[in-house]
Amino acid sequence: MMRLRHYSKHSLFALFFSLFFLLSGCALQLAPSYDKAVVDGLNSVNTDSMTLLASVANGTQASDFNNRSAQYAAVIGKLDSLAILAGARPMPKNKVSDAVNAYLEKRGVSTLNDDTNSIPSANAIKKISETLAKMRDTDQKQGVTGFEVRAFKGQATIYFDQAITYENFLQR
Repeated sequence: MMRLRHYSKHSLFALFFSLFFLLSGCALQLAPSYDKAVVDGLNSVNTDSMTLLASVANGTQASDFNNRSAQYAAVIGKLDSLAILAGARPMPKNKVSDAVNAYLEKRGVSTLNDDTNSIPSANAIKKISETLAKMRDTDQKQGVTGFEVRAFKGQATIYFDQAITYENFLQR
């Protein structure tokens, strides 16, 4: 027992749950179920988004924004719809998730089931939509430079990677 004092409460908590999982031998689900519609939608809107970004890669002028307005609306609308679909899946409820939530409540942190951003892919998809909406607003107001497009694309790519990786992981 003397050695346990050297470990933080967080380390002991993690150790407890690791041992619980190893000893219980059962597979507990702590993430939402895989949904092929989410993955297919994500792959489709990824293509649409990259096509939009490629079409403005050399920069734009605000004076011809109306030529791109419908494309922005279609992509952002698909992203918002997909974020709802991805976030609508229920988080599993079991003894382990209850214990984790109790611990989080003690720490004053949002619980897994109460946090609106608890599904990583839904949160990432919302961030992609926000990124492209910011690009659209900038494009409409003053146009965007090629450098700005690369920055928006870089940010969107990071979030797409997070969402696609998470959703593909759920398939296992």
